[in-house]
Amino acid sequence: MTRQLSRQTLSQILQAENIDRLSLADLVRLVETEEGVFDFRPEGICHIDPRNGDRIVYNSARVRRPHDNRPPNQRSTQQTNQQSNQQTNQCIICQGQTTGVIDVADLSEGFTFINVNLFPSLYPGGPLEPSPQNDLGPAGIPVHGFHFLQWTSAQHDKDWHNMPPSDRVVVMQRLAALEKKLLTEQAAASVLIIKNYGRLVGGSLEHGHQQIGFSSVMPRRMRDNQRFEQERGETFSAYLLRENPPELVIKDYGPAVLLVPYFMRRPYDMMLLVKDVSRRYLYELSEAELAAVAQGWHDAICMMRWVMPEIGRETAYNVVTHNGPGAGLYFEFLPYTQEMGGFEHLGLFVCQGNPIDTAGQIRTLL
Repeated sequence: MTRQLSRQTLSQILQAENIDRLSLADLVRLVETEEGVFDFRPEGICHIDPRNGDRIVYNSARVRRPHDNRPPNQRSTQQTNQQSNQQTNQCIICQGQTTGVIDVADLSEGFTFINVNLFPSLYPGGPLEPSPQNDLGPAGIPVHGFHFLQWTSAQHDKDWHNMPPSDRVVVMQRLAALEKKLLTEQAAASVLIIKNYGRLVGGSLEHGHQQIGFSSVMPRRMRDNQRFEQERGETFSAYLLRENPPELVIKDYGPAVLLVPYFMRRPYDMMLLVKDVSRRYLYELSEAELAAVAQGWHDAICMMRWVMPEIGRETAYNVVTHNGPGAGLYFEFLPYTQEMGGFEHLGLFVCQGNPIDTAGQIRTLL
């Protein structure tokens, strides 16, 4: 039997069918009145590493998050028996044991939906305008925002790697709709879009999903993109599209291109760049550009899911969206193929692979 969130269960937790019809004030009200979220809210303080500008936020309650993606040898006997005898009841998302749904869209089978993270990294709790960006030392700065989850499909075993192209476009469109809602109603804040898959890289639940943050504090990597454009007079995407060697191109989708960056830190790292470098956000993309981005996500995720077991690694990867000033619009695909060591923490990455060989291998696999 297919594990999935049913329409009947969805109706019991549905708060809104379309994010476009909600205002920012509506979202604040829904989050602050969501049962349970208040008890797991973050501390609301951000500290800044004065050496490099890293932003650190705190939520001690996140240690209590449920995890269902532990390897078989780390699961209890009871849990293993339950999974064998009662597989349909093992996923809390499929059971509807989650927060209220605020956006839902039909797929060819089932639907994709968005809700509030029960264990948020960011919480409204105060003004949503940008926090002070300068380093205030040990006192820290306040941080407020939202933390949403987009479940790629109501079907437990469906995700970017095995969904039809038309469904992948719908998922990307709903991501873009949420991004637009947050950015156009609250200027100068940051929308963070990521995907964590696997326990080794922060993915606590197996059911495929993306995370969307709305932060009054701009993360360091976004500030790096902004500084890059200020110093060089062009976005990072424009630079890499021009300077990255052609032999490192994996696949060209027309409006976007998937490649291995010449500065690959870890084997099988990839980037997907939108070629129109005037684009800065998902919601600005045309239908053709959205389709190209969705196809790039599919191909990169398929490759990571295939190659990691082949090289003896547990499947775990991150996808990071770079939007906003200085970026253009690009995505990083970061499989956990090699651990971080002491040299890496000093800023010297020793990579167990080289970009040209890696790009050739990925082209062959795809």
